[in-house]
Amino acid sequence: MAPVALHSVLKNPDYNIWGASMVQTDDGICHLFYTRWPVETGFRGWLKNSDIVYATSKSPTGPYKFQKVILTGFGAGHWNEEAAHNPHIKKFGDKYYLYFISHRKEDLGLSDWMNHIFTQRIGVAVADNPTGPWEVLPEPLIDYQEGKPAHGYMVNPSVCQTPDGNYLMMFKARKPGAETSGKFDPIHCLATAPTPTGPFTIAEETLLTEATAEDPFLWYQNGKYYSVVKDMYAHYTGYKSLALFESEDGLNWKPSKNLMISKTEIVWESGDTTKLQNLERPQIWFDKDGNPAVLFCAAREVKKEGEPIKPTYNVHIPLKILE
Repeated sequence: MAPVALHSVLKNPDYNIWGASMVQTDDGICHLFYTRWPVETGFRGWLKNSDIVYATSKSPTGPYKFQKVILTGFGAGHWNEEAAHNPHIKKFGDKYYLYFISHRKEDLGLSDWMNHIFTQRIGVAVADNPTGPWEVLPEPLIDYQEGKPAHGYMVNPSVCQTPDGNYLMMFKARKPGAETSGKFDPIHCLATAPTPTGPFTIAEETLLTEATAEDPFLWYQNGKYYSVVKDMYAHYTGYKSLALFESEDGLNWKPSKNLMISKTEIVWESGDTTKLQNLERPQIWFDKDGNPAVLFCAAREVKKEGEPIKPTYNVHIPLKILE
């Protein structure tokens, strides 16, 4: 991870900005899809008020310029009734696939917050060009499957193509009974499909269940699968950090030799370091040679006593290959 330039931050005083995912087209334009919601709704406003927004730049590390809102809630009668969150953009073949999460309003007999949390599902929008128009599939990509381990919600997808031409998705769910247990016990699941839009079949076994992880980013490179996750409670690395896992077959995972990617901090080109409360939603952009080149992360700074809470932002961290 190289030091970060000041222009490699996407922020707006009126919005909390969170996860971002980027693709670059043949003309060199970088197309960034990110989440934002109004500052006045608070940090937890993401659940009901977030939109997925589109920005462009001539450089992978920015600065990015806002263009338009891409996705928001579709309203009553739709699975994605309220909000759109956590974008994950991929190009497969000659089409672009924007994976995201949303939810519907339904009274599950829980608190208002949990009613919204447990109706979250994964969807996808498809386009011929990152500029759109985008067509959102009318149903979620995955729902409950008899005997499979994914329960509660299904969120935070990451998708890659496998060597045999199929598609592998890693996502977060919860254990059976999570709605009423009162415990925060997320699990990660895998699902496979013959196309980027499904149908996805959930695998029998879970992964990363011995401790809590979040926000997987999945890819295949040089004969292995890799995933960056948020080690949110320092169970894997000993620090609240981003951690790297790997797999030979995409189904059985283990910690990588170089497990810890980053502590919750940003190192700037000036030499200064900003300590963060959160460094989340890792999304990687790969250069033309297929090497990881930029790590996009959502950042939330530690609140200093006597200072107002700062809006969250997205930081674009350049990556370099060590010889």
